[in-house]
Amino acid sequence: MLNTTGAGDAASTLFNLDDYAVLGVEGSGDSRSVLVEPRNPEAPCPACGVFSRRIQARPVHRVKDVACGGKGLEVLVRKRRLVCQEDACPKRTFVQVTDQVPLRSRLTTRLVGEIVEDAVHELRAVSGIAKAHGVSWPTVMRKLLVTEQIVLDVDRRLVRRLGVDEHRFRRVRFVLGTTGKMMRVEPWSIVFTDLDTGTILDIVDGRRGKAVTSWMSQRPEQWRRNIEYVAMDMSAEFRKAIRDSLPAARISVDHFHIIQRANQMITAVRRRRSHDTHGRRGRITDPAYKYRKLLTCNIEKLSNKQTERLKEVLASDVELGVVYAIKEHVRDLLKTRDRESFAAAWAKLEASVKATGMHEAKSLFRTFTAWKTELETFCLTRLTNARSEAANLTAKNIKRIGRGYVNHHNYRWRILLYTARLRPC
Repeated sequence: MLNTTGAGDAASTLFNLDDYAVLGVEGSGDSRSVLVEPRNPEAPCPACGVFSRRIQARPVHRVKDVACGGKGLEVLVRKRRLVCQEDACPKRTFVQVTDQVPLRSRLTTRLVGEIVEDAVHELRAVSGIAKAHGVSWPTVMRKLLVTEQIVLDVDRRLVRRLGVDEHRFRRVRFVLGTTGKMMRVEPWSIVFTDLDTGTILDIVDGRRGKAVTSWMSQRPEQWRRNIEYVAMDMSAEFRKAIRDSLPAARISVDHFHIIQRANQMITAVRRRRSHDTHGRRGRITDPAYKYRKLLTCNIEKLSNKQTERLKEVLASDVELGVVYAIKEHVRDLLKTRDRESFAAAWAKLEASVKATGMHEAKSLFRTFTAWKTELETFCLTRLTNARSEAANLTAKNIKRIGRGYVNHHNYRWRILLYTARLRPC
């Protein structure tokens, strides 16, 4: 039986729901219910603002609340339907509402706060958060999506150095096109990162340069003018989009991809030489195949034993020795810090490539020539895309914990909510 306990009693203090008094509690164990009512007997009319305490009805609604004393607590809110006593007011009756239980809300404000806090501060699946609080998956996502104005404040951020990178949003799909043929759809996302703080600014659906241009066009002109540097991978589409959108910004290419291209050149020469010499792929008996990993390592980080093995590999094939020396020239180029040393290292690399007739080396140098300005910017500023890669890893972790996402909008907000609370890395 429900017994009124009053407004300042111990039960109301223990339940601790602001602006509400506990009227009574019944049940035991996992089957308990608590009846609460607003403390203030009067409320202003939402139409005219005149206060009223004349009660027309006292409807009871069931709402979800945070756990209190264990699980199984059912919260019943006895609201007051008040009569507006202003004759000129078109609204005759209205329901008394509070900050903790808004109008037509089935969740208390403190429960919504805990749901958002769980999503922001922990890498948890939305289904796990929903199960922990006894609500549905759509309810959790709906509460997370209303935080848009809190999280998406990109235009208010002062961004000097911008990072642009992409990652796959979900698995490749095959859909039926308008022509009746199956089409391959690769769902990619572009991540924009503030390289000074490591914060993810936004996640855009797509992979093409048009998506970058479209996102940039939505930013205010002064915001775009503040961008001084942009770091990216060796993507010609992204570079063109940045040049068109931010003509005053300088682009820096990530040095990881420069070394990766040089290592790919060594791998291509090693495979070609194996077919030219033995007429087959490499085998474990071939030194170049057995110690192929040493060809991509920094020589100063090798042990004495590894250095001897590397010398054995390079001595077994002259062309491998030549391309390995070119790779070292590339590393020397990346170590430069001023324009004079960069020009000298570039001339040395160019001379070594011209001295050889291997098309792999010439193809590598043509690529570097197309990115020479961006490569020089990296050497002068040492600006990398490392924080964009770290942001990508965070996005992938959220995707894995959630067992994948189908809706890009939900995927985007889930990542932005979590990364909004991260401190600068």
